Amino acid sequence: MMSRTLLLLPVTTMFMGLVCCQGQQTRRQSQTAEAGSSAQEILNRIAEVESRLTSPVMIEGAEQVFHSLAEQMEAYKVPGVSVAVINNGKIEWAKGYGVREAGTDSPIDANTLFQAASISKSVSALGALHWVQKGALELDTDINDFLVSWRIPDNEFTKLRPVTLRYLLSHGAGVSGHSLGTYYRGEEIPTVLQILDGMPPSKADPVRVVAEPQTEFKYSGGGYLVVLQAMTDVTGQPFPDIMSEAVLRPAGMERSNYFQSLEHDSAENVAAGHGGMGSVVEGYWQIMPNPAGGGLWTTPSELCLFAVEVQKALRGESAIISRQIAEEMITGHIGDYGLGLILQGEGEDLAFSHGGDNAGYGSFFFAYARRGQGVAVMTNAQNGHYLYNEILRSVGIVYDWPDLKPSVIEPIQLPVETLNRYTGRYLWNNALGAEITIDNDHLRMEGDDGRIFLLYADSDNHFYDLYSGWELKFIFDEENEVTGAFLVIGGETVIRGEKTDN
Repeated sequence: MMSRTLLLLPVTTMFMGLVCCQGQQTRRQSQTAEAGSSAQEILNRIAEVESRLTSPVMIEGAEQVFHSLAEQMEAYKVPGVSVAVINNGKIEWAKGYGVREAGTDSPIDANTLFQAASISKSVSALGALHWVQKGALELDTDINDFLVSWRIPDNEFTKLRPVTLRYLLSHGAGVSGHSLGTYYRGEEIPTVLQILDGMPPSKADPVRVVAEPQTEFKYSGGGYLVVLQAMTDVTGQPFPDIMSEAVLRPAGMERSNYFQSLEHDSAENVAAGHGGMGSVVEGYWQIMPNPAGGGLWTTPSELCLFAVEVQKALRGESAIISRQIAEEMITGHIGDYGLGLILQGEGEDLAFSHGGDNAGYGSFFFAYARRGQGVAVMTNAQNGHYLYNEILRSVGIVYDWPDLKPSVIEPIQLPVETLNRYTGRYLWNNALGAEITIDNDHLRMEGDDGRIFLLYADSDNHFYDLYSGWELKFIFDEENEVTGAFLVIGGETVIRGEKTDN
């Protein structure tokens, strides 16, 4: 069995340590919705969520290993986390754990603000769609028709198809700028127009159309900056004011805003960001010069209010957007991406979600479009995505949401001679060494720092790590000799390892 301290950390760091970090009761332990459940039933569910954190993969017939939230906060070096759950169309409970800053006793509670990172795009999209509802913007008209202070320069790609709001919001506009850079306190912050044209002090290249619009998914923070500029041009207001008026206040998101300036003190109740080793990032957090794409500060409770607002809009009960526009929001326009939302499932099981990871923060929300259920988790740590994924799975188990439950695999038994082909030493990313050996009926990979993977096969050359859900696919040369392997996370190849002892 894998040591509890040898759990999921990025393979690019491959090490683990321990910090003292305990889950704490919040000042507002829970916020109970007027639903069918009794207060005791809700408290029981909270306790169960706190105790059923687990990996994304289960072996058919094997006993599943669970951990407590406190254990995993310690293992992943996450000082603080906040959780809110929607049930029966309302926030059933919200609770904070740990501290806002490592080494202090300042508790996380349900009102603590976190940097939402790319989740900002989902909320920004709802703001843009509000102005579509008002007639100030249009989904399928050339966005240059609404831009005044700046325009997308024409090139060979814009001659083929126009850049429209629909495809800017769904990352299908062919616009550059996956990320537009972050800034430390004291650095000069560029204006929106400086970023759009790549002018100092901007750290990014100019935002331009670099692929044919409306044809392929190309994640673009730059596209959301164009949306921001269009919204400010048609309204004549600063972006934070636009969003407060259009979305945040109508949805009841009173704590949330697209702040560019916050103070880290007890009065503000803001969580500081922490790096992978658990130390506070320089300046407590970095500044996002693209508010629409990454500048929202909010809480899990208020992300749940956003999700509830979308659910209400789909029932025709929202003052922000109509049911018709809400249906556009949850329609896949480029692959599984709607208007500001990642989509999965269909019919009554259709769900929308988005994650966000900035330096020092990791967060995620998930909600069913038509079932009145959802969850939001926010952390103040670089390793937060490992923790929030385990919390999401725990919520899925406790509330019986199939989309968040661990997947079940039926590993196959490979002959020892087949397993022997994969054993040996591997060098990952030209830097990180690991040894693969046989462990009974499966493979075991141990990094030079002690990081351990237990690898179970579902085909001759494809293996799952039981605890992370990561996949390992081996590489062969023309003579059918093993030369290396690909590490696959979330369906995407992220790193290659070379076998060094052929």
